[in-house]
Amino acid sequence: MDGVAPLARRLVFAVPVLSMTAAAVTFMYQVLRPMGMTPAEWAMLVLFSLSFVWIAIWFWNSMLGFIIQAFSRNPGEASSPILAKLNRSAPVRARTAIVMPIYNEEPARTCRRLQATFRSIEQTGYLDRFEFYLLSDTTDLSIADEERLCHAHLSELLATGKIHYRRREKNTGRKAGNIAEFGRRWGKDFDFMVVLDADSVMSGDLIADLVRMMEENPDAGIIQTVARPILSETLFGRLQQFGGRATAEIVNTGVGFWQMGDGNYYGHNAIIRTAPFFEHCDLPVLNGKGPLSGEIMSHDFVEAAYIRRAGYKVWNVPVGEGSYEEIPPTLLDYVKRDRRWCQGNLQHSRVLIEKGLSPLSRFHMASGIMSYVASPLWFLFLAASVVNLLDQSNPGLSYHGPGSGSFTLVPGDWNVMAITLFCTIMAMLILPKFLGTFLLALNARERARFGGAAGLFASGLAETAMSVIMAPVMMVFQTGFVVSILLGVSVKWDGQARNGHNIAMGEALRRHATNLVFGGGLLALVLTLAPQSLLWFLPLIVGPLLSPLITTVTSSRRLGNAFARFGLLMTPEETAPSMEIAPLRKPDPAWASLIGGGGTAPISSGAVGTPAT
Repeated sequence: MDGVAPLARRLVFAVPVLSMTAAAVTFMYQVLRPMGMTPAEWAMLVLFSLSFVWIAIWFWNSMLGFIIQAFSRNPGEASSPILAKLNRSAPVRARTAIVMPIYNEEPARTCRRLQATFRSIEQTGYLDRFEFYLLSDTTDLSIADEERLCHAHLSELLATGKIHYRRREKNTGRKAGNIAEFGRRWGKDFDFMVVLDADSVMSGDLIADLVRMMEENPDAGIIQTVARPILSETLFGRLQQFGGRATAEIVNTGVGFWQMGDGNYYGHNAIIRTAPFFEHCDLPVLNGKGPLSGEIMSHDFVEAAYIRRAGYKVWNVPVGEGSYEEIPPTLLDYVKRDRRWCQGNLQHSRVLIEKGLSPLSRFHMASGIMSYVASPLWFLFLAASVVNLLDQSNPGLSYHGPGSGSFTLVPGDWNVMAITLFCTIMAMLILPKFLGTFLLALNARERARFGGAAGLFASGLAETAMSVIMAPVMMVFQTGFVVSILLGVSVKWDGQARNGHNIAMGEALRRHATNLVFGGGLLALVLTLAPQSLLWFLPLIVGPLLSPLITTVTSSRRLGNAFARFGLLMTPEETAPSMEIAPLRKPDPAWASLIGGGGTAPISSGAVGTPAT
């Protein structure tokens, strides 16, 4: 029976995804076929088919999550059986390492987050079962000096020798290599390790529960939580933060329901069984030259696939309470990170064909690839649509059926079908956002923590509108990413921006040049050839043309905080912060000298803490 439940759950997911895709493709064919299928229309149909299935997957993940959260007494347990078996009264016996790989990060900021996690674990009474490791790959020597000072200061504040610091001279293998070296040195000393990013915070109660789940399920290799976004003050960050809280959690509930023990790993805020991980998850160096070769940048999907191949399960548990991370503060910072992720995900095309991987592991890597390839597919679909538009503008073709304009995208009465299809796709993209907000509004406690019903729905509308406007902007960016990678242009892995900063219009104009060319060119083409079709193309034109202004405005911390004063784009991590988050929302006098002085203030020579050398 253990093997029947996953199959049944996957059919519950796959059947509607494939049925809806088949229906949409058939409908699209009916839209295109009235005057005979041209080469451009055949291209549109193929590209539409490949792209629509991606939308259907997103939609049904969301719908399953919504149904579970709306109608289950315990949505987490209904989604992920591993939670149903959890015994919270069981003692924590296993030895667990809390590891935080860092790379050219702001040391004081990083240490404050580790401090919050330490204090929270201390509250559980199981601190003796944990050790903490700051694993530095920092290449900037001045930052490395600050790291040492901050490590000593942190150890002194906590009066502990449990915080260990190690810095590698060469960051071979990037983050995966950093973790691998930890495994070679100390992995055998621990049953499990909890991996954090430099911007991660986790509660002691959640970490204790993760350890219990690993102890109760010896076939579990990785258990991944849902990291809730926190501490954003820019308008862009607040929009992303609200969207992540209102929508991402129903998606993750749906994902957990059908993936079961074939889930995925996202690189942080997860617990890992150390012995099989370090035995089976060494990453290959991809042969050849160019961006798709060398060290694998997006290590997490591959590590999940390898530990699954070794016979261990990977669980995605829809638990967000107690698992937190920060997000890029501006659109340009988000795009910079997205470019790295794109190259890393495309590298998976060379891994997913390896022998012995499970079908779901291959699906995860293919989905990661598709998350970026979908943009050039839609771009090509748009190009085929323009070619089709050129065909229809040919005065020799009688494409003017009843009720049609002179240069409509599709002929005659089939405009109704095309509009229906367009509205269906938009509904599939927007409905999950509405349903996530609706669920929050039904719960009086959550409604209050999100700023009240009016603020909650206004925030939902604002975030949805922004996501619609920004979708074509990201399509242009991601299409450029894929093309540049295929042309052999690699990317440098820099430290992640954490602090908000205003972006000047000049920089925004320069960085959005491709979007401006795309939006302006498409507008000119449509107005010249088929002005009656402008309404069809307007959603693709507005965002790119306004993208520099949007980037500049949403980078503002002052505007973001103004929204918050009116009760908009609020989240519980701001209105009712947990004991882990509350200290991070305000300056800490214990760190004031380090932060204010750039980390160079003198520290007492009586600091304790063992450097892991």
